[in-house]
Amino acid sequence: MAQVAISFNSRTYRFQCSEPEAERLEQLANYLKSKLDTLMLEHGAVGDERLVLMAALTLADELFDARADIDDLLDDQTGKLKAVISEAKTEDESRPAGAKSADDLLKVSR
Repeated sequence: MAQVAISFNSRTYRFQCSEPEAERLEQLANYLKSKLDTLMLEHGAVGDERLVLMAALTLADELFDARADIDDLLDDQTGKLKAVISEAKTEDESRPAGAKSADDLLKVSR
């Protein structure tokens, strides 16, 4: 087991985790510490509990923004895929009788 020390506001907290998780935990702790340090500079000594809550809300806000960005990207890609499928179906409908359609080609490749 690995042990990761996280220091905040003159206190050190120790967490145990598996060796492969130690580096990731340190990265997360450093990221959180940077958020806490920024909030302390902006708001002064507001108390540990309030400061941690503010950091949690900041991180939740970042998470929601990231999820919204991912949803937008997925919607955009889904729209593009639907357009390609629609175009392929339109081409199939105008194809001469007996010619292979996009659906037939997909079935063959599976």
